[in-house]
Amino acid sequence: MSDMEAQCAPLLKKLKSEPFATIIPDRRPAVKLHAHIGLAKLAVAWTDSVYSGARGGEIYECTADGWSLLFRVEAGTPTDQLPWRE
Repeated sequence: MSDMEAQCAPLLKKLKSEPFATIIPDRRPAVKLHAHIGLAKLAVAWTDSVYSGARGGEIYECTADGWSLLFRVEAGTPTDQLPWRE
């Protein structure tokens, strides 16, 4: 289990019914809901400087079967290496 998985796992139960959600352990509140995928990506990719990399976290999508993990980003990931840029 990665460090990001370990930090996010206890917060999964807080997800509710918006189409997208992010879990960012260093943010308060750690769990936020988003109406659009772009807003969720911005929340995880946010950085306060070019050199620090992405804030990191997990993005989930609400499906008929429940919440499904779309992306997991480790803190410090360079923004040009984010999984949705591939």
